[in-house]
Amino acid sequence: MSARNGDTSSVRPRRYRPVPVTPDAAGVPGLLPAAAVAAAAAVLHLLGGVRRPGVLAAVMTALAAAASALAARDARRAAARALAPLGRLQQDLAALDETGPGDRVGVPPTGDDVERLAGRVNVLLERLERVTVQRRSFIADASHELRTPLTGLRTRIELALDEPDRADADSLRRALADIDRLHRIVEDLLILARLDSGDAPDRDRFDLGRLVETEVARRSPPVPTTVRVEPGVTVEASGPRVGRAVGNLLANAERHAVARIEVSVCARGGDAVVEVRDDGPGIPLADRDRVFDRFARLDTARSRADGGSGLGLPIAREVAVAYGGRVYVAAGTGARLVLRLPLAH
Repeated sequence: MSARNGDTSSVRPRRYRPVPVTPDAAGVPGLLPAAAVAAAAAVLHLLGGVRRPGVLAAVMTALAAAASALAARDARRAAARALAPLGRLQQDLAALDETGPGDRVGVPPTGDDVERLAGRVNVLLERLERVTVQRRSFIADASHELRTPLTGLRTRIELALDEPDRADADSLRRALADIDRLHRIVEDLLILARLDSGDAPDRDRFDLGRLVETEVARRSPPVPTTVRVEPGVTVEASGPRVGRAVGNLLANAERHAVARIEVSVCARGGDAVVEVRDDGPGIPLADRDRVFDRFARLDTARSRADGGSGLGLPIAREVAVAYGGRVYVAAGTGARLVLRLPLAH
């Protein structure tokens, strides 16, 4: 398998550093307004018999101002303590510009929306890192796959130019085979790019059995192919894209079949089901998910010499998923690939 898996062991979670709790931060200043109220009560008691109300008013105004100032200071400190985790979260996010998506933000144990927000940010960062690794792997694999036929084509052209009188038909045929391979790879890459971008053509209502019969009829398989179609199996999707998915399943069977290929279409459990079977070596249980990875090849069943681009089955899977279906490898003799799409209502 040529697809490269990203190593996520370098993820660096940030350690959340709680603010040290001091007597002032623990809420002792909150006792000061209560002390001010007690002082005001004492002053009222002492000045209760004073006949100069102006003095009493001035004292009470000063006490009220002191209590208000203390309350405002406590409110500011409380707000600062409440917003401190959010400030640290903002600092961690700003630091990601330098460290990249492999890092994570600290999750404060506040039990509120800030903690939930930080956790959600880390989930998004994990997804971003996974997509980034997949993109890099895909680009590297695509470059490798394109380089092989390009190198062969360049070599043959250079030989033909060096000895034009000795250029033969076999060299030209090999050069055309390299060009065909390049064309298939580029075409498959374009289809995957459209699928990845969410491009969804208009859905048409069509008979899936007829489409499968048409796809089988246009091919020239190396072994006999039998088709069993249940009438009236209708789906809503893009006919050309579903046809491409079916064609990829057939191409896979044609590369590995020994003596026969069997294709069936039926309705089962609310789904339209297409099964493509061949009597080849089959797909090991441990590799039944891996065959749908882009540019994946099984050492026992695939090679670059068989003409496959390593993108046929991934394209079939992406097409099925785009229309609410799936493609998978079922148990059975040889290889048994199954395409399921929702039946049209």
